[in-house]
Amino acid sequence: MRNEQLERRNIRQPLVKSQPVELRQPDSSSDSTEALVREIAMDIGKEVAHHIEIMYPDAVKATSRNMLLSVRNCVFNEIVAAIKVNDEGEIIARLANRKKFRRKAKTFWRKMRK
Repeated sequence: MRNEQLERRNIRQPLVKSQPVELRQPDSSSDSTEALVREIAMDIGKEVAHHIEIMYPDAVKATSRNMLLSVRNCVFNEIVAAIKVNDEGEIIARLANRKKFRRKAKTFWRKMRK
């Protein structure tokens, strides 16, 4: 490799510049908390989709145009659903149900692909 290429490899720059986000102000504190949770969930979903797009560009190219949107929305929905559960017993049950669902869905997907 040339020195120029080595220098470029060692330089690390942020991929995206941070920009302040403006959140809308809901009426009551309960609405405010729910809106904040939804904003955070959406931000996490966008970050996961961004990570997939940057780290696995070939995989993204091989999928449909809506794949990243689907990932973003799936993450958002799971976070919002998890936040709505606030009883310890319900949380444990939800985690067990989600684990069981993933296992069954993966088994079904494998059978379908054969």
